[in-house]
Amino acid sequence: MTTEELLPEKYRDKASEYRKGTDTMDVWFDSGSSWAAVSAKRDGLNFPADVYIEGSDQHRGWFQSSLLTSIAATGKAPYSSVITHGFVLDEDGFKMSKSVGNVVDPEKVIVGGKNPKEEPHYGADVLRLWVSSVDCTGDVLIGSQILRQMSDMYRKLRGTMHFLLANLHDWKPENSVPYSDLPKIDQYALFQLENVVASMKDGYDNYQFYKTYQTLQRFAIVGLSNFYFDVAKDRLYVGGRVSYTRKSCQTVLAAHLLYLVRAIAPIMPHLAEDIWQNLPFQHTLEDGSVAKFAFDLKWPDKNEEWCSVQKDDVDFLSVILELRSEVNKILESARTGKLIGASLDAKVYLHAENPDTVSKLKELASATNDADALHRLFITSQVEVLPSLSEETKLGVSYAGKFSDPRTGEIWIGVTRADGVKCKRCWVYSYTKDVGSFLDHPTLCSRCHGVIDLQPQASPAAAAVA
Repeated sequence: MTTEELLPEKYRDKASEYRKGTDTMDVWFDSGSSWAAVSAKRDGLNFPADVYIEGSDQHRGWFQSSLLTSIAATGKAPYSSVITHGFVLDEDGFKMSKSVGNVVDPEKVIVGGKNPKEEPHYGADVLRLWVSSVDCTGDVLIGSQILRQMSDMYRKLRGTMHFLLANLHDWKPENSVPYSDLPKIDQYALFQLENVVASMKDGYDNYQFYKTYQTLQRFAIVGLSNFYFDVAKDRLYVGGRVSYTRKSCQTVLAAHLLYLVRAIAPIMPHLAEDIWQNLPFQHTLEDGSVAKFAFDLKWPDKNEEWCSVQKDDVDFLSVILELRSEVNKILESARTGKLIGASLDAKVYLHAENPDTVSKLKELASATNDADALHRLFITSQVEVLPSLSEETKLGVSYAGKFSDPRTGEIWIGVTRADGVKCKRCWVYSYTKDVGSFLDHPTLCSRCHGVIDLQPQASPAAAAVA
């Protein structure tokens, strides 16, 4: 083509002023120089950019052309880091194709399709949660089964956050229990929280979102729901509304809520904002203003006090959690064998040869702080640490097992029915001198009697009427 033919009509009379180029030009030159018009020019953006992200096919495309043009013009790369991702395939690992009919439409994932049963609406957060769950450096799979699994995981996370909200309905920041006064199990929970949030931050900082997802999943389902929430229910629901152990537990739950809402916000912003708009108390920022939105918050600073738990205490409480899992197996066997119904129908016997282990077990078994007591952690009525283990004792225990750990040595576990009389309120078995000793409430234990005997104070208006 001539120069005149290449020019727009209104410029053809000036064709002599133009020269037809014959050099081959890289087709990626225009996008490869986008840093000059975008990062370097627009307000609110920085040059070089924090990150360039594209598929693995761009190593010789956009990544390289951007690098070459920027080095030539400015002497430095247009990005601080590069992320290469793979391709999205269907559940069976095949390339998506309209003709095959295996294309997953993101919009239908979010808002649903014409057939709600086949194409239910999951919302943006579930799709974002899926993105965070996969290692994007390789090819990733998506389909109906995977999305259902993500939806289930989302509901579990939502349930975790709703448990926190529900049990803070009457809590105020001024009710916080000082860290030094918290039970050991609560200090351990905050230690775990600090480490989990730090691990999630590492995942974010290194663009390894799947590691952030895995950490969150393990913590929310295993660390919180299966353990801390489980043992906390007695304190929250039974121990009394104004009890010290309930306030200490709520202090820990509030810390978890404030930390986790910030940790999940980059992945699930809608859930984070939903939680924040239903926050039962006000959260004040460093400048004294009230945070109205979840994204008013900054990432939490490292809390050195929460990290100050002694290593021996951390190790032993970690062992107790593992021991608890073994106790639960034996309790389940006793339940299957009709010895007990609920775990509170049981008494647990423990015996260890290691003197240090025995000392620590006895300390927890006889803890004056109700939250740290072994029977509360096992959710049984009683726990007894045996000084010795005779054959007669073994024969008298129908359900037994062993737990072994290098840190504690071997621990023998036995389960029998609990001693004493069952309290009709908390279902914990106590000795007769406890249950039945109150004439006004003969079926209650001393703890429950103390809780229901607390009469609410009359309001000034009611007092005036009286």
